[in-house]
Amino acid sequence: MSRRILLTTYEFAPFRGGIGRVAEGLAEGAAALGAEPIVLAPDYGEDQGPHDALRNYAIRRFDGAFCSIVSPRRLLRFAAICRHAIAATRPDLVHGVDPPAQMALAVLSRFGLVPRHVLTVHGTELLRYRAETLPRLWMRNGFARADAVCAVSRHVLDTLLAGFRIDPGRAFTSHPGIAPAWHDSPPTDRAVTRRLWKVNDGDAVVLTVARVVAEKGQDRVVAALARLPEALRARFLYVVAGTGPDGFARQLDEAAAAGGVRLLRTGAVPDAELIRLYDAADLFIMLSRQTPKRLEGLGLTYIEAGSRGLPSIACDTGGVPEAVLDGSTGVLLPGNCPAEDIATVLARLGADPPERTRLGFGARAHARAFTYANHAREVYERAGLLG
Repeated sequence: MSRRILLTTYEFAPFRGGIGRVAEGLAEGAAALGAEPIVLAPDYGEDQGPHDALRNYAIRRFDGAFCSIVSPRRLLRFAAICRHAIAATRPDLVHGVDPPAQMALAVLSRFGLVPRHVLTVHGTELLRYRAETLPRLWMRNGFARADAVCAVSRHVLDTLLAGFRIDPGRAFTSHPGIAPAWHDSPPTDRAVTRRLWKVNDGDAVVLTVARVVAEKGQDRVVAALARLPEALRARFLYVVAGTGPDGFARQLDEAAAAGGVRLLRTGAVPDAELIRLYDAADLFIMLSRQTPKRLEGLGLTYIEAGSRGLPSIACDTGGVPEAVLDGSTGVLLPGNCPAEDIATVLARLGADPPERTRLGFGARAHARAFTYANHAREVYERAGLLG
């Protein structure tokens, strides 16, 4: 018997972002479990043909620009696109993976135009919904009418239950998975990469992979390294992979130069190259800030780092404590900790290879459960499709 799942999302490959990775993982995981996923995603105007042709599931592209959750016109247009896709594919389950999909399905469910459906919530959108009158009212009823709602972490689940009208029995947590390549790829040549970076024996490479924006805290790392004594600071290289607004990136460069911090910004890096960066590093660090408009729902990059045996330094904001286990896979710091405390942890771990190895073993073991198949099985069993 066919178990057809229509996954609706505005973020999907080749778009690079956390929600897009979650959507792709759900499709890959559902296909591996014997279901028939169909992805409804935008045509980004790029050469997506080779990517789409290699998938073992169907991808239906639609013409659509970025969809804001506070733009009723665009949301209603997306709802119409979803309705047509539902009529054409006749799915057993519809899955709204990102915020625009959540809101579009909320419209359709209000008029009985969507079958059994599940929504995934990531965290930041819940803060946005609460702050805007129309989205708040829209989603209060949308969550109540969904057959199930999946939160990517326990923290996000608590935020959902505290702010919206939903039966706790239909809301649950399931951690997204990471691509098999993170677990299965053989080690890359660490020594070659470190020579290219001009890293000496005994130096420590600290890596951040994230959007280069204030919310991800790269400036906090630079400030902490700048507080180390000059001789110790010279033994650290800070590698930042990712892109972001030119203004923030320029501030980062200027702060590093003023503080005598060795900073290497790589820009955007393909996934295959990211594995090389993780393998060459000694520590992963991302000190995410929680603001009234943004929270770190989980942080899959901590899991990607862990799958390569890399321990993390993080702040205990949002769902991060579920990705980084303090003392087992890395070090968790208070969200508002000063630069001096961050510097102390960097100095301690930078000078203690055995401790980094111990934490790295723990991080690799923790990451093993974060697979596409595990996530898809948990979500679609709870949604009543599998099992």
